This record gives sequence, structure tokens and C-alpha cells, in this order.
Amino acid sequence: MRHRAAEPDCDVGMLLMEVATRLRAGADTVTAWRLTLERAGIGSGEGAVLDEHGTPLALVRLWNSRNGGARSADVRHGIPPAIAVCKLTHVSGAPAADILEACAAGITEAGEAAAARQAALAGPVLSAMMLAFLPVIGVLIGVVLGAEPVNFLVGHGVGRWCLAVGVACELAGIAWVKRLARSARADA
Repeated sequence: MRHRAAEPDCDVGMLLMEVATRLRAGADTVTAWRLTLERAGIGSGEGAVLDEHGTPLALVRLWNSRNGGARSADVRHGIPPAIAVCKLTHVSGAPAADILEACAAGITEAGEAAAARQAALAGPVLSAMMLAFLPVIGVLIGVVLGAEPVNFLVGHGVGRWCLAVGVACELAGIAWVKRLARSARADA
């Protein structure tokens, strides 16, 4: 059994812009896609470039070769609209260059918005991680000041209750922040 190297992640918006540029320069659709995919290092080098729907086989392979979680954001958000645009222009005969450029602009905007959401999410996640360590720091400060918080927390009934409630709240808070962050990342 022959193992193919994994397809590299690619900037789908740039691929579409390059194909549109080649089309505007006079290349036919097959040649524009073949040259662009070869330059990007994702061309098949084997026979046909487009399928019967006008879709580049390399893009379909790139989409199908990865399971959902392993896809980069650009592949996850860029390949489906690129495939749809290829099918649309093939079936309708619409000018491919104009539609590819519009699609590329949309993919680029979506990628920039996703990056902005990830950057905005980094601050709250870091703050939550820092807040999660505050109880430990409080206990250490109590030890340094001679208040013996460890003896209180493990040696007295009220202390054990405080420790149990504090640990439960701490774990619930960490789980809640992780769930919120996971939800925000999934929306991005």
C-alpha cells in the first residue's frame, strides 16, 4: 500500500485569487487551476485537474483527506465555498474570475474575523487561569504569616467544610470557564 504525504494546509483565499488572476490573463479554467495547484504544492500531477462538476480534484482530496478536527480553520472555512463557486461557475457559465475574487474576499474576511475572536478570547482565558491559582496563593500567604491555614483546613470540622466547598467551587469554576472557552472557539 502506497502512503501519500499529507496535503499541506493552504490559504484558500490566495488560491482563488491566483486562479482568478490567471483567468483574467487569458488562461482557460483547467490551466489556471493546474498551474495554481502545482505552485501551491497541492496539485495531483496525475491526469485530470477538474472533476465533472468543474471542481478541482486537489481541493476535494484536501477536504476529504482530513477528519473534521484536524482541518485548519482556512481549510474548514475556505474549501466548501471554493467548491461551491467552482460548481456554480461550471454549471451556470458565469464569469469565474469575478466570482472567485468575491469568494476569496469572503474567505479572507472570515479568517480575519476568526483570528480576532481567538485573540479576544485569549485575555479572559488567561485571567481565569490566574484566578484559579489565587486560593493556593492565599494559603501560601497564610502560611508565611503564621496563620496555619493548612491545620485549619484539614484539622477542624469547619475547616474541612470550607476546604470541600472551596475545592468544589474551584473545580466548578474551572469547568465553567473551559466550557465557555470551548463554546466560543467552536463558534469561531
